[in-house]
Parts: sequence; C-alpha cells; structure tokens
Amino acid sequence: MVDLLITPLTFFSFVNSFLTIVLVLNQNESTKDSKTVQNSRTPSNPLENFTWVCLLLQLILLLIKLKITEN
Repeated sequence: MVDLLITPLTFFSFVNSFLTIVLVLNQNESTKDSKTVQNSRTPSNPLENFTWVCLLLQLILLLIKLKITEN
C-alpha cells in the first residue's frame, strides 16, 4: 500500500519547487521587459539572488530525500 502521508520534508520540497518555478518565470518576464543594457554585476531583478537560494535549497532537499529513502 502506498503511504499517502505527506512528510514535512516532502511538503517543504513542494512549496519550494512551486516558489522556484514562480521566481524563474518572473525573472524571465522581467528580462523580456528590460530593453536597456545593464551592468553585468548587478542583477536585473532583485529577486534573482532569492531564486538562486531556492534552487540551491531544492537540490539540498532532494539530496536529503534521496538519502532518507535509500535507508
């Protein structure tokens, strides 16, 4: 029988995945809207750093989940 109980790790992973997708789509739209040349050192979107943090966190959560299910 499949265990339908959602663990906190799975729930947090779902939320983080959704947030990451939204941030990437937002970043894509803001890049399309931006017509001016900007300095490459400054992010075009202030949420860009937060997007990278979410992506890194998603990879860490995936590694943790794989390690837990491995045992």
